[in-house]
Amino acid sequence: MMHAVARSLPLRPGLVALALNLTLAVTWSHGAGPAAEQGATWPGFRGAAGDGIAAAPAAISGLPRLRLETAWKKPLGSGYSGLAVAEGRLVTLYSDGTSDRALALDADTGAEIWSHTLGPTYAGHDGSHTGPIATPLIAGGQVFVLGPRGVLAALRLDTGAPAWSVDLVEEHGAAAPFYGFATSPLLADGVLLVEGGAKDAAVAAFDPATGELKWTAGSDKISYQSPVPAQVGGRRLVLLAGDAKLAGLDPATGTVLWEYAHEGGGARGAASLVPVPAGEGRIFLAHKDDTSALVSVTRKDETVTVATAWENNAIRNSYNVPVYHDGHLYAFSSRFLTCVDAATGEARWRSREPGDGFLILVDGHLVILTKEGSLHVAPADPSGYREVARTDLFEDLAWTMPSYAGGRIYVRSLGEIARVDLRTGAAPERARAGTLQDLAGTRLARDLEAIMAAQDRKAAAERFLEAQKEFPLIEGDRVHFLYAGPGRDLAVAGDLFGARQEEPMTRLPGTDLFYLSVEAEPGLRASYLFIRDFEEIPDPRNPRRVTSTLLGPDMEMGRQPGLEMSWFAMPGWREPDYLREPEDDRRGRLESVELQSAILEGKQTFQVYLPAGYDGAEARYPVLYVHGGTGVLEHGKLPTALDNLIGERVAPLIAVFIDQRTRDTDAYARMLSEELIPHVDATYRTVAAPEARANLGMGFPGYTAVYCTFKQEGVVQKVAGQSVFIMDSMWTRLEPLLPQAKERPLDIYLDWGRYDLRNPHEAWDMAASSRRLAAALEERGFAVAGGEALDGTDWASWRNRTGAVLQALFPLPGSSRP
Repeated sequence: MMHAVARSLPLRPGLVALALNLTLAVTWSHGAGPAAEQGATWPGFRGAAGDGIAAAPAAISGLPRLRLETAWKKPLGSGYSGLAVAEGRLVTLYSDGTSDRALALDADTGAEIWSHTLGPTYAGHDGSHTGPIATPLIAGGQVFVLGPRGVLAALRLDTGAPAWSVDLVEEHGAAAPFYGFATSPLLADGVLLVEGGAKDAAVAAFDPATGELKWTAGSDKISYQSPVPAQVGGRRLVLLAGDAKLAGLDPATGTVLWEYAHEGGGARGAASLVPVPAGEGRIFLAHKDDTSALVSVTRKDETVTVATAWENNAIRNSYNVPVYHDGHLYAFSSRFLTCVDAATGEARWRSREPGDGFLILVDGHLVILTKEGSLHVAPADPSGYREVARTDLFEDLAWTMPSYAGGRIYVRSLGEIARVDLRTGAAPERARAGTLQDLAGTRLARDLEAIMAAQDRKAAAERFLEAQKEFPLIEGDRVHFLYAGPGRDLAVAGDLFGARQEEPMTRLPGTDLFYLSVEAEPGLRASYLFIRDFEEIPDPRNPRRVTSTLLGPDMEMGRQPGLEMSWFAMPGWREPDYLREPEDDRRGRLESVELQSAILEGKQTFQVYLPAGYDGAEARYPVLYVHGGTGVLEHGKLPTALDNLIGERVAPLIAVFIDQRTRDTDAYARMLSEELIPHVDATYRTVAAPEARANLGMGFPGYTAVYCTFKQEGVVQKVAGQSVFIMDSMWTRLEPLLPQAKERPLDIYLDWGRYDLRNPHEAWDMAASSRRLAAALEERGFAVAGGEALDGTDWASWRNRTGAVLQALFPLPGSSRP
């Protein structure tokens, strides 16, 4: 889709004849010259020209057959930092568990030359892994490093001795991003550039010899972006991306030549935006989580015009920085390798292989390190993905793009670092997809073999599917997922695999039947869906459906949730009887209550459940305060559970359904204890005592329920949470509130699914956070009811245990467990 001109700015006085001479200093200022351009060095973030490309003629194409040979590999502490390679040295940043450090290795042997402490370890939190993020820069016999706490330093390349250091926060007022400083330094026109995000100083320029501040410029907020050298309109300049704007900058003077409001957002979008030059006057921006754009920068007379050429979702939702080659962008879109025509934004192809990761370009070839730790090489070819070499390197996760220098690829994971050489050798072995041997001994294997033996395989496959009574197929301790129909690429995603994950299915040759078989425990219930040609669909042959309130497109947590999913249950799973439609005489009723909140400065609306018989009785009732109330009412079937359980296994009670409409949890907790609870006690026949009140929440509202219970002492004495999701920054607020059991008597229930929402590539896991909370409470002497359930996540899982929750909080004397 074409867009109109976005911004036209007159050129500043004195800039008409501007001819900037810049790029990374190793290329333009320190004599590396042609060698650097040919791929002999990789001195900093994204290589010698900052574009992720090593020209390196014939480095790969000159080999008749490519083999990847690991020259050396050694342990390395955690970190995201890239690998700078120059003058025989390899330099990166890492954490040893106690300190964040800069490390120099001999690029030939991997032997340590020196190590320098940057400061205390920057611990991973809220989904991030531990360790530094920024990539060092080697230039002029020095190494420029930026630690995650904001200390910028120049170290001698030969010894690691510090030449100077500057604290961007303490000395220059820089704003520390939530996950620490991540910008990678750039040397251009004799100044060292760092995006620090101080007020009215988005970027700062320092004297590389002394650390003296030369100038500051820009007013944008900075998160994890890095400056990029580029040539725009025949002039070399530096591109600066911030959370709100893209700017072209003269590094010699700090003059902002032009600005463009990119209107981006998101963690994988604006916050991590690295501009990618994509031909003369064109810049690619992955500025939003769900879309990206190409902008054109043109100059007429003394006016610069920045316009959007196209914007679409062909490249989206990835931390990888694309590369541009021969009119095409090569990128990861979500987890899938993608080629896009830079002129039109049209996707030429998408490939599940080789897996999600990070890429650079060497001699016209993509060099890709996957998050799973494998290294791959394939021509940058708009006709499709064709792998020419691969090797499995690491058993742990990798979150760093490769580096290339002098015929060698340098890579690291969160626990190791390696050098891989390009050699002539045998053609690569293809990764083995699922085969019938994987199903050896199963009934499904025999059925598929019979289809393969049939003269008309498609017809045989159709007869096989028609004979099945239920999908997916359950056989012993295995679940067989089957799909037949349109589609070229099929995978299964869901509870068994985690967010932003899937397992590919195998096509049975000569048919449109795809299959995947996995082991599953007896009694397990889990949700799943198919990803058909990179789009999510429920299983067409399974009528059991649920709607995810946690996952959206690309299996991404929290972004446009509402995916329709299917679900299955292994033998031994029992559907709760309390979710059936109740008899009419057991039905309670819901009514709306409005409260003018002085604390939250506005009208608050709540739903109140009154049990059957409330209107004609004089009894007083305990109260359950349900946080995240709208989701519970829409998906949790809690009123239905109450209707069926009250008087059978649960004591009669009132339930109040609340939504948290503020990010200020302390204000919300005050509203609950100082306004809502008194209002409910004054309006309804309640037992107005802490031991007769309970807080309940699921997922993030589970944290709210727990936090309010401990924050407002003596107000609520019962608390329950399902899959309580507590990010590390939330935990630092909650943990100091947790008392010893002898100080506060509390009834506590916590449960979670064995296959709760998580991302195996990132450091977050709902089940793990629930276990952490349960363990902390038990260490303080509390008895915690509940525990791990053999189930998945979201309401399809939680509502299967609300009976246990209610009975734990408000048991009917003499009742048995639900």
